[in-house]
Amino acid sequence: MTKSKSTPEGSLTGVVKRVAFADGFFRILEVMVLTTDLPWSQPMITVTGPVGTVREGQVYRFVGYLTTNRRYGAQMVARFSEAVVN
Repeated sequence: MTKSKSTPEGSLTGVVKRVAFADGFFRILEVMVLTTDLPWSQPMITVTGPVGTVREGQVYRFVGYLTTNRRYGAQMVARFSEAVVN
């Protein structure tokens, strides 16, 4: 699996719809995008990285960058996440 950094770092706020994979702190998430300053226009995005424990249905802010994975396509690699309190 080859990944290459392709955009500057930015943030994305969205609703975690599904935790597709979890191992330690590493997660692969399906996220419904609410707001972002990244060049992303789709309603859903895959977010990967060491984001720790997250709950499906909860809103989170992720900080990271967009990349294109040769096998899985476009996704966000997050280096940080925090729950958004409503």
